[in-house]
Amino acid sequence: MLLAFCLLATITTANASDTWTGFRGTGSNISSARDLPLKWSADQGIRWIQAVPGYGQSSPVIWKNQVFVTSIAGPQQETCLLHSYDLTSGKLNWTKEFKASQTKKSTSMVSRAAPTPAVDGQGIYAFYESGDVFACWHDGSPLWHRSLVKDYGAFVSNHGIGNSVAQTADQLFVLTAHDGPSYLLALNKKTGETNWKTDREEGVAWTSPVVADRKGTPEIIVSARGTVKGYQGLTGKLLWTMSGISGNTIPSASIFEDYVLIGASTDRRNPGGANASDSNCCLRLVTKDGKPGYEVLWKAEKAVSYYCTPLAYEGCAYFVNKVGVVFCLDLKTGKQNYAQRLSGPCWSSPLAAGDQIYFFTKKGITDVIAPGPDFKLIASNPLLADSADAEKSKTAPEQQDKPKSEYAEAGPIAVYGTAAVDQALLIRTGTELFCIGRPEK
Repeated sequence: MLLAFCLLATITTANASDTWTGFRGTGSNISSARDLPLKWSADQGIRWIQAVPGYGQSSPVIWKNQVFVTSIAGPQQETCLLHSYDLTSGKLNWTKEFKASQTKKSTSMVSRAAPTPAVDGQGIYAFYESGDVFACWHDGSPLWHRSLVKDYGAFVSNHGIGNSVAQTADQLFVLTAHDGPSYLLALNKKTGETNWKTDREEGVAWTSPVVADRKGTPEIIVSARGTVKGYQGLTGKLLWTMSGISGNTIPSASIFEDYVLIGASTDRRNPGGANASDSNCCLRLVTKDGKPGYEVLWKAEKAVSYYCTPLAYEGCAYFVNKVGVVFCLDLKTGKQNYAQRLSGPCWSSPLAAGDQIYFFTKKGITDVIAPGPDFKLIASNPLLADSADAEKSKTAPEQQDKPKSEYAEAGPIAVYGTAAVDQALLIRTGTELFCIGRPEK
């Protein structure tokens, strides 16, 4: 069993140090980037800050020297936006506007450009809560467009859609998980045509599909609303189902080699139900009697997830709960090594590279720890002079072109998504994009 990014090698130079191709990179949130910044503050170590028009909760994706990020605009989320920024300078290369097929009142209680796009050597593929999938070349010129709500029905969800896309060399995988007819869809990346569609019954979840490898054949794994399922990536056929999971509506499954980490929190609809830790577990992908399946390696004793997807790195598994406590467990046995409080809750998932693991707290403080069974805090880096107050953001004078917000964004800063390439970390808030790292000469 190989890492999912083996399937991307022909188009993405998978997990390369100069690309970050989708949600959590290639699905593991592990980067081969070199010389990543270790320490920074609001007045040093930040290469550039750029305003992002509209509002967005997706992670940035990177191809070579272009950073792509999505957002939405308008009181009814009627405009979908896709932006390209220069990685070196932060200069805006271009912005494309698309009309939303389905609108919804924009408030802090609904998702707003939450799905993270995907990028490869041929284009950028962006999915929005409106049900639209837009594909563009790297210069922003259109490639194709699909309206999933027109093709398969409107999305029904009080809080919107938040499922990011996944990809292989030739397919884009789109999960819709809402109160209406839900499904997992495979699109041809060149044309946007449907390769296959598999209906699902689980209901509302904001998790995202991830791609594993079964001896060269992609397997799409979805953890959402009570189940974990594996689908054959070429046909959409359901291969296996794990039931009895509770609270897995936000953290996605995380793939590392043949390990699958499942994160979950206390089920708010059934707080007196089963121990939430039982749903935080580690699976191993196996083949039994010639059929693909799984086995449960272990279930956590105390560790739970909430917003963050778990991380597997250098023999350990990391889970972060609602209040910002990180649990470190042995990846093979599930034995808990430690539980330590971070600087705050994390909405963005942890990212590992080299001898560092980055935990990006919601309020803009990034805690950096050393991997391993012992807790070692290396650095704690504020993004803002006062990271508890987004209104005190110190945007560079030459880049103070931030439009007036259409939304009443009271409260603290919210860090939603991150990416990593050589010598640079990208951190995304609702209205700004930060590049952490030394300026390139």
